[in-house]
This record gives sequence, structure tokens and C-alpha cells, in this order.
Amino acid sequence: MLRSRLGFARSNSLRAPAITPLLLAAALALVVGVFGHYASMGDDTAAPAVQNTLQTLSKSAPAQALSHARSGIARVLEPKPEAVSRQAELESGQTFAELLNESGVSQADATATMNALSKVYDLRRLRAGQEIMLFFSRSAQKETFSGAVFQPETTREISIARNAEGTFAANARVLPVIRHRMAAQAEIRSSLYEAGSQANIPRGIMASLIRIYSHDVDFQRDIHPGDRFEVLYDQPMTENGAPVGEGAIIYAALNVGGKVKPVYRVVFNDKTVDYFDEKGRSIRRALLRTPVAAARITSGFGMRMHPILGYSKMHQGIDFGAATGTPIFAAGSGVVQEAGFKSGYGRYVRIRHNGSLSTAYGHMSRFAQNMHRGAQVNQGDVIGYVGMSGRATGPHLHYEVQVSGRQVNPMSINLPTGRILEGKMLATFKQGLGTIKKEFASLLPNKNAEPQGFIQASGRKLAFPAAKKNPSCGLRGGC
Repeated sequence: MLRSRLGFARSNSLRAPAITPLLLAAALALVVGVFGHYASMGDDTAAPAVQNTLQTLSKSAPAQALSHARSGIARVLEPKPEAVSRQAELESGQTFAELLNESGVSQADATATMNALSKVYDLRRLRAGQEIMLFFSRSAQKETFSGAVFQPETTREISIARNAEGTFAANARVLPVIRHRMAAQAEIRSSLYEAGSQANIPRGIMASLIRIYSHDVDFQRDIHPGDRFEVLYDQPMTENGAPVGEGAIIYAALNVGGKVKPVYRVVFNDKTVDYFDEKGRSIRRALLRTPVAAARITSGFGMRMHPILGYSKMHQGIDFGAATGTPIFAAGSGVVQEAGFKSGYGRYVRIRHNGSLSTAYGHMSRFAQNMHRGAQVNQGDVIGYVGMSGRATGPHLHYEVQVSGRQVNPMSINLPTGRILEGKMLATFKQGLGTIKKEFASLLPNKNAEPQGFIQASGRKLAFPAAKKNPSCGLRGGC
């Protein structure tokens, strides 16, 4: 009877919890019987005999069944590990090892992690503010570090994971970049930048939009609440949707005071890029009207009471108020004639554009890289950043236009326009306008509705070659 029950337990180990008491009782009775038999012998041979019997018993089928059943019960009752993740941020002066220790990673795991990561990334390059995702395996009240991942660059991901052997392996991965064709419309309620942000348009695209229209629009005086804009653009993005690098505006239209100003991007065979209106005329002027983004005019050209000197003095330029560090653009292409500290101007740059036309920029907080006398700059290049060096009561850009060495009003000077498309180039360009408009309309989230407030951007993925060869740009060379 005992043998049949034990045999049943062995062949049905998953049911062991239900018969464990019978197994324990049987095994105990067997051990007591054997021990009693040898104890009655009353000599030194009893102990070894009992030990041998117990060893034999432990290898017997009933004991093996009992051990297997107890192991099964332990596995059933043991809580399953839970995956836990926590985000940490590297603080100023903090090392990566310190971040791990303060996040609950043991010293041994932290050391192993550092050793593995050093093979794929120099941790000394990490900067304060770097976000790091940490992963743990939690069982009951115990946590075991299982890995981490972070992106030191937009297109680079560093990860480390604990493998089955308990050691750590690190990996560096370049995130794939896909060019997306996007379309958006927005209504301006306070500022152009805020409207773009509400429509999920990357700041780089909004900066490009301002540069494109800076030839023709005074963003301080011309833009009012209720004005609208729309834009079709290519934007490289990583697989997780993060913008990478500079996007390219294919088409844009700015509705200012009821007057629509559309522009279209054209790439020529020599790889130069320009924007044209619907008649094939370049919107580019010799100089930008506004050489700084998101700025307001704080002082115009002409006589004024000097805020520091305290008496009336001719103000021979335009002051644009903006936050310290705001980029300043070259108003036109040319050669840098001066770049340094100049008396009341503070940090000062002067650019010669042709034999008679120059522009000057003052009160910078710092110069752009490689800004020196003799440097070649293109229109729209960043040459410095807004500050308040020299005689200034607040951060702003002092901007001058000089014709034959004499300062003139930047807002009233009549400047020549750029190139004009003609013949076959004009015909090809006009054929492409309809294609661009159709593509823009097809990408809008709500294709039949008029813009109501802010409308989020929508779009589709494009491979890089397809984006470059898109025929809707109007001219050979693509966009």
C-alpha cells in the first residue's frame, strides 16, 4: 500500500502538494523503523548502518519524489520577478558611478557596468542633465540591477544589459534617420514662434521660416494676432520621432493683414538654393530686414534721448531687443571687415557686402565660431549672439546699414531683388506649383476644414533619395 502511494506521487509530481503529508508520514515511519532495528543491536555497527540506510533511502524513488514535490511547491509559491524602470538625471559634478550607487545599484554591479560601458563609450563625455533609464528586476523586497540605456546624442543610443551568466554586456547603436514630409497650418495669436510650437513644428523650421521672410517682412511691425501661415517641409527624424539636424522648407505661405505671401523652394544644378514667389521672382533681397530671430524693435533710426549719456543724440541704426544668446544672422553675404571689441558698441562685427554696402552689429555677448577679419559669410549665417556688451542698458542688437560709409535707415533703404526665372525654367517651375499644393493639401490632418486655431502637423515618411528627387520642387535638382 505504501509503495503504491509513493509511486503515484512520483509519476504525478505536479499534484505533490495534495499528498505531501502522506509522503512525510511514510518516510518518517520508514526511518524510525530502520533506526529502531539497528538500535536494538546495541553495538558500534548501529550508527554506520543507520547512516548507510539513510543514504540509500535518500536515493530511493519515494525520497526522490518527496524532494521533487517540495521543489515544485517552492517554485509555485516563489513570487515572479517584476521588471522595474527608473529615470535618473546626471547632476552637475556627479559621476556615472555615483549616479548608479545613489539609484540602488550595488558597488559590484556598478563596477561591472562601468567596465563594460568603457568598451563602447567614454563616460567622461557625459554632461550634467543627461537622462539615463535604469532597469531592475524586483523579487519580493529585493531589487537586482539588470541594465541601463541613454542617448548621449540624438542619433546614438548606448545600452547595457545583464546576460544569463550574470555578467554585463554593452552596446552602442546608431539610430536610423528617416526624412519625413510634413504639412502644418497655424493661426498667430501672440507670436510666430508660439504658433509654431502649438502646431508641433520644430524650432529649426520656424527659424528657417523667419529667415526666408526676413527679406520682405518686419516681424515686429507687420505680424498681428489673427494672421496665419502654412508650411510644407522635410524634417529628418530618428525612429522615436526626435528631429535631427536642419529640415528644409519646400513651400510656405504667410498671410499678413489679409495679403498672402507664398514662397517655393528651388534647388539649381549648382546646388544653390533660393525661394521664389508664384511669378518666379526671388524673394531674396540684398539684405535681411530683420537679422535676429524673435526680436522686437526697441529703438528706431533717428534723433533720440540717449538712455545712458542723458542727452539727445542721433541713433544711426535700429535696436532689436531679444534675450541674451539669441542668434544674430548676417544680413547679407560678404566679407568680415571687423570682429572685436569697439568702444560703446561692445563686441562688434562689420561685414562688407559689395563696393558700397556694409552692415554692422553691436553689443554681442559672444561671436560665432571662426568669426574673424577676412572670414567669408553667407546671408543667414550665424555671426554672433545677442548681449549687452559696451554701452547698453539691456540685451539687444544694434544693427546698422552703411552705404558708402554713411549710416542709413535699414527700414527704408530700397534694395535690389535676387534672380528672376525665365523661359523653360519658369515654365518648369510653374508646372511644379500645382504638385506642391496638392501634396500639401493631402498631408493636412483635416483636408476639408478651414484653419481653426492651431492645427497639428501631419505627414508621411520619405526615404532620403526620394525627398531629394521630389519633382514638386519645380526645377531639375530636386529639393
